[in-house]
Amino acid sequence: MKILIIGGVAAGTKAAAKLKRENRDLDITIIAKDGDISYAGCGLPYYIGGFIEDRSSLIVNTPQKYAAMTGVNVLTNVEAIAVDNNNHTVIAKNLITNEEASYAYDKLIIATGASPITPPIEGNKKTRCILFTPS
Repeated sequence: MKILIIGGVAAGTKAAAKLKRENRDLDITIIAKDGDISYAGCGLPYYIGGFIEDRSSLIVNTPQKYAAMTGVNVLTNVEAIAVDNNNHTVIAKNLITNEEASYAYDKLIIATGASPITPPIEGNKKTRCILFTPS
């Protein structure tokens, strides 16, 4: 059975790992828009604030390490642009080469996360982050 997962990080990688633990014969592919599939999100404020200097310190698993550990095929910098439910395919675009490819599936998991709601308050469009530290 071919399982295609759109999205990495917590939900996509956890779903893939659990499915592989239950059935090693599953053919599972993750396509992720970003280059990273697993990072310590709780450390982002420390990185932005300069307490963690090297961004790579936040990377929990590289795509290569995760694939070797789980047997899951991981494709990064690949964005799903269309889902054809009738033909069980996803059209995706490689964000580096701009090439499009079709990925067949028997089961599809969409684990892309969500975008936060931005409240209509003054200052919500600012691009600078102010770090408050205890005195």
